Amino acid sequence: MKLIICEKPGVAMNAVKALGGMNKKDGYFENSEYIVTFAIGHLLSLQDIDDYFDREKTKWNLEELPFVPKEFKFKLIEDSGLKKQFKVIKSLIERSDVEEIINCGDADREGEVIINNIIYNIFQSENINKKITRLWLPEQTTNTIRMQLNNCKDIIETKNLYNEGLARTYIDWLFGINLTRYMTLQTKSLFPIGRVLVPVMKFIYDRDMAIKNFKPVDYYVISATIQKEDKEIKLNFKDFKFEDASESTKEEAEDIISKLESKKVIADSISTKDIVKARPKLFSLDTLQNYLFKKNGFSLADTLKYVQSLYEKGYVTYPRTNTEYLAENEKEKIKQILNKLNDNNLVFFEKKSIFDDSKIESHSALTITTNIPDHFSSENENITYNTILNRFKSVFCKNDAIIQETQIHLKLGEYDTDLVGNSIKQEGYLKYEPIKDSVLPNFIENEEFIPKMNLNINTTQSPKKVTEAELNNYLKNPLKKEDMSEEEEYKDLLDGIEIGTVATRSGVIENAIKYEYVTKKKNHLSITNKGIFCVENLDKLHIDMSVSKTVEISKSLKDIYKDALSVEELVSTVSKQLEQYINKEQRLDIFHVEKEVIGKCPKCGKDIVENEKSFYCEDYKNCNFSIWKKNKFFDSIGLKNFTKNNMKSCLTKGFFEAKNLTSKSGKKYDAKLVMEVTAKYVNWKMEFNK
Repeated sequence: MKLIICEKPGVAMNAVKALGGMNKKDGYFENSEYIVTFAIGHLLSLQDIDDYFDREKTKWNLEELPFVPKEFKFKLIEDSGLKKQFKVIKSLIERSDVEEIINCGDADREGEVIINNIIYNIFQSENINKKITRLWLPEQTTNTIRMQLNNCKDIIETKNLYNEGLARTYIDWLFGINLTRYMTLQTKSLFPIGRVLVPVMKFIYDRDMAIKNFKPVDYYVISATIQKEDKEIKLNFKDFKFEDASESTKEEAEDIISKLESKKVIADSISTKDIVKARPKLFSLDTLQNYLFKKNGFSLADTLKYVQSLYEKGYVTYPRTNTEYLAENEKEKIKQILNKLNDNNLVFFEKKSIFDDSKIESHSALTITTNIPDHFSSENENITYNTILNRFKSVFCKNDAIIQETQIHLKLGEYDTDLVGNSIKQEGYLKYEPIKDSVLPNFIENEEFIPKMNLNINTTQSPKKVTEAELNNYLKNPLKKEDMSEEEEYKDLLDGIEIGTVATRSGVIENAIKYEYVTKKKNHLSITNKGIFCVENLDKLHIDMSVSKTVEISKSLKDIYKDALSVEELVSTVSKQLEQYINKEQRLDIFHVEKEVIGKCPKCGKDIVENEKSFYCEDYKNCNFSIWKKNKFFDSIGLKNFTKNNMKSCLTKGFFEAKNLTSKSGKKYDAKLVMEVTAKYVNWKMEFNK
């Protein structure tokens, strides 16, 4: 009998469906050959400091830092449901008829660690030794599950992946536990610190400081426009922009305008050429996240959520991938997908620009599978799937996209400039990923125009706020140079030159917001006072979590994967760093939290303030007034979030106007939600406009 341990219940159900003929039991499924059970994500976590001292929870103590355990130990998470499922898995592993245990964690280092830790924990506590194999699922279709079950590898073949994941878990624990306690004890306020979290904060901090310290500079510019076919066309002559707005510069600019007053703009030459527009690459997770961020405003975390759901339903391949290439052994699979799509515009290409093993670490680029969905759980899931589908079609489109480029060379006296326009001559893959034309009016060679010229004062613009997509690109390769080739980029990727991983970055950004280090408004990220305090005081403490230091750790993790470094060696290196960082004699200022006052409490008259999840009375020890931003009632009427403006309206008027709510039948409506404050709760009464 073979026992398959899946990472999540949904994956287990896919395995049950693929195997067929399975009987449902309490926490598992079984037939004559296989047993399928599941974890619920992480069942085990690393022990806390108190656990190593075998004591109850105690106050954090500076004298115990830095704390580095002689041996890292895991414990069962305190949750009745998780404990019950762990007991089920343990009983199945202990069964005498189970001869082989199959790790079916997600096809990544985290999945390797989650399931192996469960198995090894039970093996050690019960003195068990059975065969362990690895089921690697690049996609969760029935055919792939059946095929991969016949190709399970001995667990020793993924040992390096497990060691890398284990090392990442250990060092993140070491940095997080020690530096969080150190900063919190120093400042008398909770300051979570993380190996990837700090570089995220620092990038946003640096940008915001650049904006704050930016000093605008005025400069003169000569504007030149012409009229063509009732359109005003702006011409950009490179010598018409000046460095400042001084009197001498003004005289220079006015002299140029004076000399050109009698001159005409001449269409000196007109040329057209056809350009084959390069096909896009398939998506990696980060390029998909950036694409959907720019096109649809999806956060990085939301895109990961939608694509993970599609993967678990068997509609797309494994999402946490950092490459835009497919493995060379996947050619037949791609042919099957093309046959399934049955689109005459598509054809199989065997190109190095698509299939290249040298640019793949563990997972290939994101593609659809042969499972074509007929419905989706949400519109955003639909958008995500069709974005991946259309990119797949773009790559395998039969015809090239041909753009006709028109270039008009214009002269004004001794000055010249170019106008460039594009029109689609052959649609090709642009059928699936359309772009807008930029068609120029019909110029005639030697055609003349009387320019309209003015002298204007412009002002230099400050740097822009950081966006999630920009931050995502930076974390992918913080050492990237502007002229870096694709080959160099992939070499850096495989060498581990990155901050975080493609699977974790969105979560780290969300944590930065959760810990109130960063705020997000209209897709732009800003550092908070707490974030500024954290970054600047880490510097005062000489705690080096700079880009170079973080990349150094990432490269070491990759060395573990390549079997060039041991877990113990990296833990030793990090332990020495922590000994240097933690100075018990150093003292910092206490951090005082300043919360925005939303209004006055309707119960006691004190201030209402806000945290991540709710609005509440500042005197919360004596007053129970609070409103959760998300609750069952709001969910039931389709209200996604209770906002600050809603709260202000309730405190001043006693109600707020809710738009675009959803009835049980799916009908949209507007309503007034009246706040009714009782002794224990806040109730809501709905009123409708007649």
